[in-house]
Amino acid sequence: MTAESSSDLKKKAVKGGALTISSKLVTIVIQILSLVILSRLLLPSDFGLIAMVMAITAFMGIFRDMGLSTAVIQKKDLTYDQINMLFWLNTAVGLLLTILTVLLAPLIAGFYAREELKPVIMLLAMTFFIASVGAQHSALLQRDLNLKPKVIADIVGAVFTLIVSIVLAMLGYGFWSLAWGTVIGALATTLLYFKGSAFTPSKPKAAQGVRQLIHFGANVTLFEMLNYFHRNLDSVLIGKFWGAVAVGLYSRAYQMMMLPIASLRQPINAIAFPVLSRLQDDPIEFKKYYEKIATLLAFLSMPLMAFLVVNAQEVVEVTLGKGWEGVVPIFTLLGITGFIQAVASLRGLVLLSLGHSKRYILWGAFNAIFVSLGFVVGVQWGAEGVATAYAIVNYAILYPSLWYFFKNTPLKPRDFFTPLKLPIVASLSAALGSYVINLFINLSFPILNLIISALIYFIIFIVVVIIMPDGLKTLRDFRKLLRVIRA
Repeated sequence: MTAESSSDLKKKAVKGGALTISSKLVTIVIQILSLVILSRLLLPSDFGLIAMVMAITAFMGIFRDMGLSTAVIQKKDLTYDQINMLFWLNTAVGLLLTILTVLLAPLIAGFYAREELKPVIMLLAMTFFIASVGAQHSALLQRDLNLKPKVIADIVGAVFTLIVSIVLAMLGYGFWSLAWGTVIGALATTLLYFKGSAFTPSKPKAAQGVRQLIHFGANVTLFEMLNYFHRNLDSVLIGKFWGAVAVGLYSRAYQMMMLPIASLRQPINAIAFPVLSRLQDDPIEFKKYYEKIATLLAFLSMPLMAFLVVNAQEVVEVTLGKGWEGVVPIFTLLGITGFIQAVASLRGLVLLSLGHSKRYILWGAFNAIFVSLGFVVGVQWGAEGVATAYAIVNYAILYPSLWYFFKNTPLKPRDFFTPLKLPIVASLSAALGSYVINLFINLSFPILNLIISALIYFIIFIVVVIIMPDGLKTLRDFRKLLRVIRA
């Protein structure tokens, strides 16, 4: 890679990152509004019923994209005929999944012994076809780091989802409001992907190289199929053995935990994957870029998750309102996993960007087995037991996963921990200091407690960063990055 192309890539990455993170900030606001408003309009059982459906239909959704979007982003050279063929393949698969899910709706409803789930499943099945139609348009926008049309589509889709859900919930439609909001939001997003992308489909015809793309995508799909079990088995088990209310509390806690993680991880990963893919033949630059991304993600996610865990009671009360106290212990336990989860997600990008999709599958099998076993054991103690098992398993397999993911790559396991030392020490110190001080502050208004705690936490965090080795240098680097983004 020439110096000029490397410079251009850096500029596009920074610009794309600024756009994506800005859009995520908007999305965070939308999702917080969704949590605050819908939690006051709907019952835990409403969220539980939808979570029970989504846990099953998510398995079907694994096959919607067939990993082809990932293959498109990772591949260096693409032709129009290849993209066009993948578009029609995606569309056909989406249509097939929609029909299959509709046919399976009675069986899924029977599994939970809830007949009212059958029409909801049929409605949500439409999202498979809708999302499949826009999959390649979205992937091309991300591949080319042309992210402005993509982030606009994502934001508009989230707004439509929120508005439709709130209006229907106010009209008394219960869990139907969540289902219709999901479908309308997906439709709006796909239409805008079409409008924003330069790709226009034409009559399908055979193209060279498509088989290799399908093979790569099949490996990614197989990993997602294995990964499905630890992403959804928790809700399935809780719903089966503890009922809709329990899974409703768990789903709210999980959504609250994933909101900050996904809001930070998704925009950064959306930039990191195409950039790392382009640097796959330059190991030195590959390692440097990984360390920068890991440092940035750690400094954004770790202090935020530590703060949320320490202030879980106030966060839940302010966000969800009264009647959701059962979410607090579950959210706290899930937050322990969330502390490391955002940065750990970069492991997968390393293998995928280097084209090692088969090794990606093998890890998926190992991970699915151990996490699923943890859930089976933990469900005996309800939702809290499942959350505890999730944390134990994730930390137990962390180092083995690093050895496996980084073997024969430009990275070593120590390269994972080096960028994390400073944010881990500062986050835990701020969490401990904030917790001790909060013991002496107990105002009548949870929102005031939360604001005061946030100020105390931030001050302690910054002080610890400054006094630690390389702390000031790290802050200066972030200030330079902000200047570039503003420019």
